Amino acid sequence: MMQERDLQELAELVSDKATVLSLYLNVDPHRRSTGEYKLALRQLLEQAAQLGAGQSDLDRVEHYFEHEYNWQGRAIACFSCHSADFWRAYPLLVPVNDSVFVSHRAYLKPLSDLWAEYERFGVVNIDKEGARLFVYHLGALEDSAGTLGTEVKRHKQGGWAADKLQRHEDEEAKHNLKEAAALADSFMRQHKVERVVLSGSEDNLALFRELLPRSLQDRVVGQISLDMNASPNEVWERAFEVALEADRRAESELLDQVITVAAKGGAATTGLADTLVAMQEGRMYQLLVDKDYHAPAYLCGNCGAITVEERETCPYCGQPMAATDDAVNLAIQRAVNAGLRVTVLDHDPRLAQAGRIAAVLRY
Repeated sequence: MMQERDLQELAELVSDKATVLSLYLNVDPHRRSTGEYKLALRQLLEQAAQLGAGQSDLDRVEHYFEHEYNWQGRAIACFSCHSADFWRAYPLLVPVNDSVFVSHRAYLKPLSDLWAEYERFGVVNIDKEGARLFVYHLGALEDSAGTLGTEVKRHKQGGWAADKLQRHEDEEAKHNLKEAAALADSFMRQHKVERVVLSGSEDNLALFRELLPRSLQDRVVGQISLDMNASPNEVWERAFEVALEADRRAESELLDQVITVAAKGGAATTGLADTLVAMQEGRMYQLLVDKDYHAPAYLCGNCGAITVEERETCPYCGQPMAATDDAVNLAIQRAVNAGLRVTVLDHDPRLAQAGRIAAVLRY
């Protein structure tokens, strides 16, 4: 499965002497047959040839699908630069649209879109005897764990011992939930999970929330009810919608804040020109961009500065500038390379009105 370090490696790939072929192909068996995806691949390779891709790169992609592809995943992302001896192919467990790009850099925007939509999240499924823990990333189960405490028996008899038995059962259940809370906190911190969905009965979850450390309580974004024997796929299907809706709410609130702060001249920008300036000055903290935004600009081959104004020389280092077709992809690559968070929004009218790109700044 693709990791953050893979995305950063691609962001650092620059080939001044030759082009990089970036190809995304949907191979989801629920959407197309083998014959259909092979036809789509042939069309993409023909398009890549027209865009100036090297024959060695075209051959490398074709060889992969003919001899190496293991039929895993719902999409494939390929990156080839023969002159730099660079080849990577990543099966993806979530679908992407067919696309091909030929440039001096890998084209990362489709991957950034996936990273934004299928961010890492965790699930804690509990009952009074234990817990099952899951971490998902890019649509796949990344890791799981569990704990099973003392069995909590339900005594039906009444009489003088009933209250004592009930208190004992409640103490056992609370002890089990306390152990589960400690394990969940450690497990989610280990995997750097920022969003957690809880699953269980209303009574159990009410008690469990009280036992969670504050740091984990603050990361809980919702709850569902699942059987303790639910499969990882069932857990994913139910919890993903809750996590995704929480993401959308958070993104909407963040966008409102960015637009307001930028309008007041604070630590935020809107529009391509101001955002590129903030990026070049090292003030950017988080990038927000419309999913389908593309824009031409001018790139400095020396310091990497990007400007929307046509210039012969760079305003930062004085070296020659050259036209580039997609400043947005370059901005995303630089943000990924710098370890910044990139949030991709799907046609939000507020962002469109603000110039389709914005940023949270450090100062």
